[in-house]
Amino acid sequence: MQKIEINTPEPEKAIPVLKDAIERQKQIISQSLVRTEEKIRQLAKQMQVDPDLLMAGKVPHPGNKDMDLLELEGELEIRRHLREQLESLEHLTICP
Repeated sequence: MQKIEINTPEPEKAIPVLKDAIERQKQIISQSLVRTEEKIRQLAKQMQVDPDLLMAGKVPHPGNKDMDLLELEGELEIRRHLREQLESLEHLTICP
């Protein structure tokens, strides 16, 4: 694990602010993840598509469903990105 360093004249004030900011960011990402998961469920149900099969490239893209499938793929990519961000935040440790 690598370290980053923040220089401040008042670390006793900065540390709680940083911890709070990290927690708020985790909450925001978690809420976004819930909304994205719900959108994925709705789109998958509406199109009767298994998202895992779609991402594996095993779902054909007929012309009349192509845009909807692309939207679902986009939501799946957003979910992946949000999960990565949340995991990254979960591994942060502030060392005074």
